[in-house]
Amino acid sequence: MVVMGHVDHGKTSLLDAIRSADVASGEHGGITQSIGAYQVTVNGEPESTVNLITFIDTPGHLAFTKMRSHGAKVADIAVLVVAANDSVMPQTVESIKIIQDAKIPFVVAINKMDLPEANFDKVVQDLLKHGVLLENYGGDVPFIKVSAKKKEGIKELLELLDLMWEMQEIKSDPAATLEAIVIESKLDKNRGPIASVVVRNGTLRAGQKIYIDAVESKIRGLFNYLQKPITEALPGTPVEIIGLAKVPPTGAAVSNTLIAQEIPENKRALATNPVENQLNVVIKADTLGSLEAILASLPTNVTVLEAGVGDVNANDILTAKNTKSIVLGFNNSINPAARNLMETEKVLVRTYKIIYELLDEISDAAAGMLEINQVETLGKGQILAEFPFNGLKIAGTKVLEGRLARGDLIKLMRGKDTTVGESKVKSVRLGREEITKVEAGKECGVLLDPQLDFLPGDILEAFKKY
Repeated sequence: MVVMGHVDHGKTSLLDAIRSADVASGEHGGITQSIGAYQVTVNGEPESTVNLITFIDTPGHLAFTKMRSHGAKVADIAVLVVAANDSVMPQTVESIKIIQDAKIPFVVAINKMDLPEANFDKVVQDLLKHGVLLENYGGDVPFIKVSAKKKEGIKELLELLDLMWEMQEIKSDPAATLEAIVIESKLDKNRGPIASVVVRNGTLRAGQKIYIDAVESKIRGLFNYLQKPITEALPGTPVEIIGLAKVPPTGAAVSNTLIAQEIPENKRALATNPVENQLNVVIKADTLGSLEAILASLPTNVTVLEAGVGDVNANDILTAKNTKSIVLGFNNSINPAARNLMETEKVLVRTYKIIYELLDEISDAAAGMLEINQVETLGKGQILAEFPFNGLKIAGTKVLEGRLARGDLIKLMRGKDTTVGESKVKSVRLGREEITKVEAGKECGVLLDPQLDFLPGDILEAFKKY
């Protein structure tokens, strides 16, 4: 089953209710930014007595169109989530098209029915405008009214999905030739290339030799959606693979025999030389799916000099230096060597946790509305306590990333979006000793000039202007 719909319509919250988990609260900005796959049993019965249902949770933001299509490609049935207070929105329409193109049956889960502004009739009419006719309203598309927050309608939804699966008479054979599809991939700095796949047919086994886009690998380990090691994955099972020779493209076929496969092309070709009058960038993302989404959504006058998966490293900084580019990181980190090099080479690196913030800022920069090359973040620290000092106050601070140093320009942040003010680091103290700089992971006292009205929990962000 693939769960699709508009951003913030409750796709992950619906899965939370099904799994009695709390995934949504841990997401950046309240949106799913990679594909997750989970298994549940109808009515919570033992696995031996009922069918397991595998859910694929897909991102709702516009940038993740390709990732959503991968989810639909691997699924037998789709769940279209529509919020009763918002009704049909742009990504709802897009999801309908993906489902229709994939030619798979689907059910509509009308979520947030507990809200006073819920308008079921509007949802019915809006779906009708886009060719979705619900049962009892002139069509044959089944629907369930649900409230993920109150866990209402969840049992009925699972029973409906189980019934639809039985009616489809979907056949799979654990003894057949292996057929699986990559729904997400990434480069882990400790475990190497990793792929999340769903097995369609056959059996995937630890130690097995596999081929992804004609690249041979030997599986060193299999992990289920709970990150527990397993020895084999049967049809319908979502699993994470380690031991791959390279990071595979999302949507790629996994087989235990070498067959001719078409390698998907990036929707944006990477430039080999910088282009005048354009914004040149180097992009690193946490997963290949995220990277594809970013590349597909960049403005036309943004030239990508290099793109890849993993943390920002020294090579990225040198590439940006030589091509007069900026470095963009999504949901990843800047390694220590790269951080030192970006300071000495004066290369701007910006990292983001929410994709639409990255895209909005780059769009502004490409349009000449944002002077993105003027500011560089040097480090961040969280204020833990306040100490009096000669009629002033010192901020007892723990450095979270980068460093804080004497002479740094400082932005005082409160909460996610509030800037209290800007100042400068007059001195940095370690106990009674005044020092020049404090690195990440250590605590210190910071004296600001001019003084700012800080509170414990506030963030000190050190930056440099060019």
